[in-house]
Amino acid sequence: MRRSVFFFCVGFALALLSPPGGAEMQRFRLIPEESQITTKIADPFGNAVDGALRLRQGEARGDLDRLQETASVSLVIDAASYNSNIGLRDQDVQEYYLEVQRYAVIRLDSAGVQEVARPRSAEEPWRITLKARLELHGVKKELTAPVRLVYQGNKIVAQGSFQILLDDFKIDVPRLLFMKAGNRIDVDFRIAGERLP
Repeated sequence: MRRSVFFFCVGFALALLSPPGGAEMQRFRLIPEESQITTKIADPFGNAVDGALRLRQGEARGDLDRLQETASVSLVIDAASYNSNIGLRDQDVQEYYLEVQRYAVIRLDSAGVQEVARPRSAEEPWRITLKARLELHGVKKELTAPVRLVYQGNKIVAQGSFQILLDDFKIDVPRLLFMKAGNRIDVDFRIAGERLP
């Protein structure tokens, strides 16, 4: 029912900035325990179904002074981690829609940064428009996601959202008798990372 998620995602990529002051490549390890990828889709009755996916691993890098030319991000999301807090539904989503036995992970790789708006103060977030390739259910599609990126010491947190369509990724739209669930998945993400030495 939603599997993107991250599709993330998420939001991520940008995590490549380092606190002002150094024109050099910075690398960040993305932190699964501190990251969240959530999804929302309408069930066949029109009710919103909330779900979540778990980040398995990821890395972001870039030069703060040349972000549009140097930024890159890579995320790996565990497709079998889909969880809507209803066991039977989650099992159906994993087995019949995400087909996790064949497609165990969801991948997101950056394909460029379209826009960068630098903050006017240390308290404000960077605003970035990220272009990325999402691989879900064996299908690759490009997407764009607006991302807000903030620093917290040696950590970064990227937040944003985007939408995908199930049929774009050759995922059957769930149905109950003659009623279909929604085709659109709303994905929200909060991806945390820590600077590598």
